[in-house]
Amino acid sequence: MQHRYSKTFLADLYRRLLTIRVFETRCIQLYRQGLIRGYFHPYLGEEAIAVGVCAAMGPHDYLTSTHRGHGHCIARGADLRRMTAEITGKRTGYCQGRGGSMHIA
Repeated sequence: MQHRYSKTFLADLYRRLLTIRVFETRCIQLYRQGLIRGYFHPYLGEEAIAVGVCAAMGPHDYLTSTHRGHGHCIARGADLRRMTAEITGKRTGYCQGRGGSMHIA
């Protein structure tokens, strides 16, 4: 079965891939600077998995992730500022900075 996807759809997938890559690269820098406490597991090299899975999901589908969940959050449309706040332990994060990198929700 052959599928045809619009250029807009494919460009959106690529944008998500790139967003995950840039976000994770920046998080690695923050981790090396000591701004991310605890464990940090980057999602580099796995971007297409999250983007592909999330593109196939419906608006009411649930997603469970692993300790490398940043890519899934971003591919699903999470706010990057709130994610950064969570990962760096700030109250403005998704879990008020308590979940950190491994337990982002």
